[in-house]
Amino acid sequence: MGSGFFGDIQTIKYEGPDSTNPLAYRFYNPDEVVAGKRLEDHLRFAVAYWHSFAWPGGDPFGGQTFDRPWFAKPGGIDTMELAKLKADVAFEMFSLLGAPYFR
Repeated sequence: MGSGFFGDIQTIKYEGPDSTNPLAYRFYNPDEVVAGKRLEDHLRFAVAYWHSFAWPGGDPFGGQTFDRPWFAKPGGIDTMELAKLKADVAFEMFSLLGAPYFR
């Protein structure tokens, strides 16, 4: 059950290096066995929550560059509701990416 933020995007899967699908893993095959262990066990997949969802995209020449629905706006939604939205969207993304510790 997701937030619906990503629409009808399905879980990202390995399709091989010749895939033209922009939403597919071309080189990361979690089931490939390397040195006796699955690649998923060698390369623990991770997503940086703060960098992906909380960082406003500031740069040295200006302020915020990202406008995400969970960023507070004057007179907007309660900040606790925004925090819940951010978490819901994040966990939906973790699931779509196949991050193993958030399935």
